[in-house]
Amino acid sequence: MYRIEMSRRNERLFGFAKRMAELSSYGKFRHGAVLVHHGVVLNASHNKDKPCSFGSRFRCKSKGQATLHAELGAILNMPRESTEGADVYVVRVNYDNEFRNSKPCPMCQEAMRFCGIKRVFYSTEYGHFEVMKL
Repeated sequence: MYRIEMSRRNERLFGFAKRMAELSSYGKFRHGAVLVHHGVVLNASHNKDKPCSFGSRFRCKSKGQATLHAELGAILNMPRESTEGADVYVVRVNYDNEFRNSKPCPMCQEAMRFCGIKRVFYSTEYGHFEVMKL
């Protein structure tokens, strides 16, 4: 993981992910995610308080039932050609729509690895952004 400098492209994609997070009604954990392959946005999603059987394949049983995280929503039902080598941009916003830490949880990291996602760009506290290679 390392902090990234913001390019216009990254600003645009983080902005789109932020708008997705603002659609979430999940309370203080409002996340949005955007799937990008070869510079093209292929899918976007926000987290939802509903069970996700795909996520449960990657979640530790002791953690309880998997819900639909934004990252999972962005990759769910996408063909392998769309996810192999792709990037995912993830943000979390608070009640004031300020960026908060959205580093993907272990379940989402494993699901994205399984789908061939190459990198995850995510928001951290105080408006910083980092990237993680999977």
